[in-house]
Amino acid sequence: MLREALSKRGVRVVTGLGKYFRRIDKNRNGFLSQADFKEALKVFHLEVPEGDFESLWLILDDSKSDKVDYGEFVRAIVGEMNEYRKAFVRKAYMKLDFNKTGSVPMVDIRKCYCAKKHPLVLAGKATEEEITASFLETLGESCSNPNEVSYSEFEDYYEGLSIGIMDDDDFVNILRNPWGI
Repeated sequence: MLREALSKRGVRVVTGLGKYFRRIDKNRNGFLSQADFKEALKVFHLEVPEGDFESLWLILDDSKSDKVDYGEFVRAIVGEMNEYRKAFVRKAYMKLDFNKTGSVPMVDIRKCYCAKKHPLVLAGKATEEEITASFLETLGESCSNPNEVSYSEFEDYYEGLSIGIMDDDDFVNILRNPWGI
């Protein structure tokens, strides 16, 4: 039920939820309390009936520590991209991070991103500039530093996008077209 809601809502909710979790994780240990977890779901309008929430919590808190690892939550609810998809995400990022610093300035991403073959541009429903701005805004919102993108943040963005795309080839084309890989 939660997975379905997330896949319908798209990458902005998945990446926004990740940023929210990182912000409320005051200890910076990657764990959330039950109250914080419940509040996050509420903030993102992903409310779960109480009985279902209790079942979900029992599954996620398998160590009975009254805390949930955010990464475990993502893997349990969103799933994990398969290696085929991850290989293309890595290829796109390596093209951007040619100095191999592990961080790419947002201005470089803007320069390299090409929305020319985006389906909405091809259909005349959006301009290249609108698609690029939307992509950069969504990506930037999920980053701890809005001026730079780490590999894990880049992968998180595409992980969020991945849940709504069933076919591997469709997903790969989403990476090939804007990054020229």
